[in-house]
Amino acid sequence: MKPPDHDIRAFLDGWPAPTVDRAAQAELVRRLQAIPLTPLRPTVRFNVRWARLILRAQFRLVHPLTWSASALIVALGVLVTATLYQPSISAGDLPFVLVAPLVAAVGVAFLYGVDNDPPLELQLSTPVSPHIILLARLALLYSFNLGLGLASSLALATVHAELSLTPLILAWLAPMTALSALAFLLSVLVFDPLVSVLACFALWCSQVARRAEIALPALRSLPDLLRADLYPVMFLAGAVAILLALWLADREQRWSA
Repeated sequence: MKPPDHDIRAFLDGWPAPTVDRAAQAELVRRLQAIPLTPLRPTVRFNVRWARLILRAQFRLVHPLTWSASALIVALGVLVTATLYQPSISAGDLPFVLVAPLVAAVGVAFLYGVDNDPPLELQLSTPVSPHIILLARLALLYSFNLGLGLASSLALATVHAELSLTPLILAWLAPMTALSALAFLLSVLVFDPLVSVLACFALWCSQVARRAEIALPALRSLPDLLRADLYPVMFLAGAVAILLALWLADREQRWSA
């Protein structure tokens, strides 16, 4: 019995190989070499579409409870602030201002880690670098909390005309940026969101407690990180912490790939 590939072998053995036309080959090589190899630059429209696709994909990976819990806690902070507000209270001591940064930091702490990133192996096989994916996820959650904060500030300034909008926004925006960046960096360093949450919670509670009238002397001896003159430092520290976290996350995931 003939093997299944017997006929194919017989055909290939009897097939006359075409002769190579050296002149045509040289002409083809010459024409190919004459083609200018200019790199294609992606258009603005392509970059915007690519960013939108990445953001939409990362939106599905953030737990739905993160959005609803953040909105609920911030809404409660606004309600308490609107109810108990007195003109003698500074913007930095308002309940909403004290709640918003911690809410954002808790959500950011759960953005990184194997338990919070089920398709990690699939993402590492894509041409999109890990730090771009994390940056997109961070931008989504930070933008969401930023929108909540701006809407809440506008509502409070509308209800209480004594509140100045710009100082109110800066009072929670600078701490939210710094605390969220710290939570993100700690999650990358210790690879455990709970540790990051506890550290940020302890730091923020110490700052809130030292501003209370009944604060212990030991708490009052702590440096006040919520002073208005430290807002630029908070923004700068937040940017540095985010860049460092993205670099560490990209380096770690490349080693684990």
